[in-house]
Amino acid sequence: MTAEQRAEDANWFRKIAWNSALQCESSPDRMRDFFVLSYQLSLLCPPDRTLLLGQRTCLLMAAAASLELCRKSPHSTQAEELTLVLEHIQACWEVWKTLKASGNFPTDPTDSLLLLYEFEARAKLNDPKVETILDSVLELENVETKMLETMAALAMEPPAYFPLLCKKALRVALSLHKKQPQADLKHCSKCVRSLIKLSLPSGVSEVDARVLQEVWDYFEEALSIISAAPDDFPEIETLWLLTRAWNTGILLYSLAQYRDAEKWCGLAMSFIRHLGSLRESYEMQMSGLYSDILDKLDKAKKNSHMEE
Repeated sequence: MTAEQRAEDANWFRKIAWNSALQCESSPDRMRDFFVLSYQLSLLCPPDRTLLLGQRTCLLMAAAASLELCRKSPHSTQAEELTLVLEHIQACWEVWKTLKASGNFPTDPTDSLLLLYEFEARAKLNDPKVETILDSVLELENVETKMLETMAALAMEPPAYFPLLCKKALRVALSLHKKQPQADLKHCSKCVRSLIKLSLPSGVSEVDARVLQEVWDYFEEALSIISAAPDDFPEIETLWLLTRAWNTGILLYSLAQYRDAEKWCGLAMSFIRHLGSLRESYEMQMSGLYSDILDKLDKAKKNSHMEE
């Protein structure tokens, strides 16, 4: 065959493979294989802009299909498929660099998609390189809060476990939500709740002044969000915040750290006024124990003065 005939045939089969891939929505493994085949056939064709765009899409779709397979398979069988995902992503980066060198793509989502897919693959492999990927995302011109929230979730989705990375993504997402002309309270509260869940000490061994201060800042953030629009904040969310702050105070009380216990229980009491129908019952339950904590704190102060 002449080079021209070979390119013509390859282009014809490339399109057939592409169309076959599009018909395999319900079968991610077949879709992946057809898109990879279409990409491989395109390598036999003269590279022009249209062909490069096709290669870019084939590799993106192959990576997406492989990730979909991984989400449905046991963790123990994912490593090989995830390695393929990274290979598709690397090849796609090369094609994308060539395309960007030849023109502008101001609204194209390829950078974001490649970074998101690579983040998910490396997170599932527990690869520490995920941190550099998040940094690359934060350098994008327009970072979407939804993407950061997705990355935060992926950072903690088993087998991945990157709590510090998750918190970093959530803090940036929260900051971006607050900068909107009309702050999205639902997403703000969701970010704060996730940050609190990640940071709260789960037992005596995790009680640490630095950790408690970090969590305290998140609770104060939540309180300011509720105070800004009390009617728009779900009562069940307020109750969740109240009980977590209160339980932290009781934990400190059990450790005879009465000053800190009073501080945390006082924080919990400040959420009561934002409750609706549940306010009266919780106020009655908590007031008695709060008084006991204050009495213990007074006695501790008196004993301290007597020792001096």
